Amino acid sequence: MRVSIVHILATVVFTVSSVMLTAQESPVIMTIDDTKVTQEEFENIYKKNNKDSVITEEALDEYVELFINFKLKVKEAERLQMDTNPDFKAELAGYRKQLARPYLVDNEMTDQLLKEAYERLKTEVDASHILMIAKPDASPEDTLKAYNTLKDVRKKIIDGKMTFSDAAMTYSQDPSAQSNEGRLGYFTSLQMVYPFENAAYNTEVGEISDIVRSRFGYHILKVHDKREARGEIRVAHIMVKVDQTADEATTEKAKAKIEDIYDELESGTDFDQLARQHSDDKSSSRNGGELPWFGTGKMVQEFEDTAFSLENDGDFSRPFRTSYGWHIVKRLERKGIESYDDMERNLKQRINKDVRSQMSTRSFVKKVKDEYGFKEKVKNLDPVQALADSTLLKGSWRPGDTSKMTAWLFQIGDKKYTQDDFIYYLRASQGRSRETDLRKYVADKYDLFKQKSLIDYEDSKLEQKYPDFRALMKEYRDGILLFELTDQKVWTKAVRDTTGLKQYYEDHKEDFMYDERVEGTIFRCKDKATAERVREMILSGDPNDEIEKTVNSESQLDLTITSGKYEADEGTIAGLIEFEKGISDIHEIDDQWVFMQVKEVLPPSPRPFDKIKGLVTAAYQNQLEKEWIEELRGRYTVKVDKDVLYSVK
Repeated sequence: MRVSIVHILATVVFTVSSVMLTAQESPVIMTIDDTKVTQEEFENIYKKNNKDSVITEEALDEYVELFINFKLKVKEAERLQMDTNPDFKAELAGYRKQLARPYLVDNEMTDQLLKEAYERLKTEVDASHILMIAKPDASPEDTLKAYNTLKDVRKKIIDGKMTFSDAAMTYSQDPSAQSNEGRLGYFTSLQMVYPFENAAYNTEVGEISDIVRSRFGYHILKVHDKREARGEIRVAHIMVKVDQTADEATTEKAKAKIEDIYDELESGTDFDQLARQHSDDKSSSRNGGELPWFGTGKMVQEFEDTAFSLENDGDFSRPFRTSYGWHIVKRLERKGIESYDDMERNLKQRINKDVRSQMSTRSFVKKVKDEYGFKEKVKNLDPVQALADSTLLKGSWRPGDTSKMTAWLFQIGDKKYTQDDFIYYLRASQGRSRETDLRKYVADKYDLFKQKSLIDYEDSKLEQKYPDFRALMKEYRDGILLFELTDQKVWTKAVRDTTGLKQYYEDHKEDFMYDERVEGTIFRCKDKATAERVREMILSGDPNDEIEKTVNSESQLDLTITSGKYEADEGTIAGLIEFEKGISDIHEIDDQWVFMQVKEVLPPSPRPFDKIKGLVTAAYQNQLEKEWIEELRGRYTVKVDKDVLYSVK
């Protein structure tokens, strides 16, 4: 994402407003040659960058100069026709697509779905189900057969002729039903497909749901229990792996090992240490057995129940067995459901990947229809149906001459969509299909074409309907132009112009000077007595390597000796002493006793270019920008209406 004076952001959160543009034009605050800049544009950007500042004439005068520089760069980019560059257009179109999304859904519906999901997260449901497979592209005959079969099964259960578990094992087409009798255990919102979730939450405990359709087929559910959500927990575990099919000797050996580990824990041995040494879960053992946060439905039932049964952080369980082997679990942290505000963003992302997003889209499309007076002539679809043939289902349809297919199918506002428009869409979107009913395939495509056309129509009106969106799009447009041209004129130019950069350094060495420095040796000692001893050894003429060897005979941490050139930096020994030859006083710094032997006092001197190339580059860029701004101010005539400027409140 580009960064500019207008602080364009990569992610923008909108509250879509229904405020329409007023007929009143915003007054002109400045002109740059023949280009007018409105007060509305200036005020939007000024307030975005000065949210908590008091607006004064002095502040406006200062900011308008920065704004002029910004607009001059954009004007220059337009003169150079950078706004016609295909790459620029593609980049801006990409940003617009992202920014338009919040305007092209039913936000009221989305809010309802978000709040519904959040409220459901507070409750966990224990249920069983029976599935009859009927995928979305199943034939009408197969779909009806699946529905009627499940209808008969449900009646047998309701009439008491079969238990739900027996019916699941006998009839369910969910492969897991043979081992779990249809029992799913506890789950919560956003863990199941939405129609299934609805049935679970809308069915009372002990009751059997009505038949519900999902993308997998038809289901019935029996709800066994509902409980308050457990929240999430973070644990560590030690696992001794043993397969469910292992022989008795192997199983007993694994059990004996986990019990020995448990005895070690009971005697006070560190859990982290035992996990690293003995756990067979290699993905977690290196971290002391720690696992990521998890909630209901994320682990096997025995593991989950044991973890959540631990009452306090630090508690660990007795050994227990799962399908993976033997475990001991230690509770590290537990937390409840987060607040709605904290979860809203994550919930929205999850819902956007869920069938719920289609509900929001359908609701939005209906609103667009109502707003623009949608009209339709369904009979005009018949000639298109007649034109289609079996090659359409293979993705190789060529409709031939369609120049006479001009009758309109539907109208949105003042725009009519013709048979030929739909034929173009149909041809462009065709592909191999499992659908066998050609007429249904075309009808389904027609519904998608209508939906896309309605959304696209509203999309085309966003700048006209929403001032905030229009202003933001202009900021993005100008920001991209500003970035590209500034990169060419300043940033990249300064990096690539090595000759100019070095010449700038030679001409401005006085701006990159070392202050007065000292060359010497710093002695860092563990305590004051050691420092005084070292000082005496120096005065006695002992060489530094002998001093270090003697003082550090028992520990290498007693004395550290470093030599170099030092500036008077605050918090260092060089910042505490007088710059003169000799041995300084002893000072306590960061729990060490420190002094310096100064060998030479160095006068101010230029810093070497290779040591400060980054600083020189930044300064050179500033000069290039200053010269460029002067050039632009000479090329264009800028007039500011101070009365309009000072009316900004």
